[in-house]
Amino acid sequence: MTEVRMHEVALVPERTLGSPADGGPLHGRLTFGWDLLPADHEGAPPEWRSYADATPGREFRRLLMVCSFRPETPTGRGTFRHASLGVALSTPDPGARPVARLIDPGERTRPVAVSGTGLNLTVKAGVLDVGVTRAPGAEPTREEWIVRGHGASQPNPQWEFRQVKRFPLVGDHPVSALVEIVPDRVNTAEVLFAAELEHRNWGIRRYRAHLAPPPHTIMLSE
Repeated sequence: MTEVRMHEVALVPERTLGSPADGGPLHGRLTFGWDLLPADHEGAPPEWRSYADATPGREFRRLLMVCSFRPETPTGRGTFRHASLGVALSTPDPGARPVARLIDPGERTRPVAVSGTGLNLTVKAGVLDVGVTRAPGAEPTREEWIVRGHGASQPNPQWEFRQVKRFPLVGDHPVSALVEIVPDRVNTAEVLFAAELEHRNWGIRRYRAHLAPPPHTIMLSE
């Protein structure tokens, strides 16, 4: 297992028409951490090692990142509704870019109760009979995504996070990418973050932040 060191991140509000004049950055609501690991490191999805073993001669790194969303506080108002984490992989050579061959998760879900009841339609002697059914002893549920990844086999993977019924957007959310790096180049990853928070008085506001130590990049190779 690996231990990811987390760092506080300030969320800077986007200036829009009607936004409060004194709306400064939010502190204490988001922490972010990352680690760079071998492709076969303990805890990586098992298919990642198989992928790396099947492509000898290529060099891979597992970029592990954790976003930790914190609940509303008296000095940090608003509840997280939606957030996105984007990674831009690059080298100084514009013709050679690292690629996130595999990402995790592609989708992470939670069971959410389905409102309403089932509808049963039958026809008897030419008469339509409408009936209502309900699962006995249990409320019906369906799987709703809370984290969704995009950009496999691309140099700019992205993950979305959202709240769903009974599952607020709080706590630790790890994501990772199996990055094929460009040999003999300095490979970097720039990490950007955007979020929507809902305020009781201001409504929905958007925030942005750079999520990496200065100068806002993660060194994948040197």
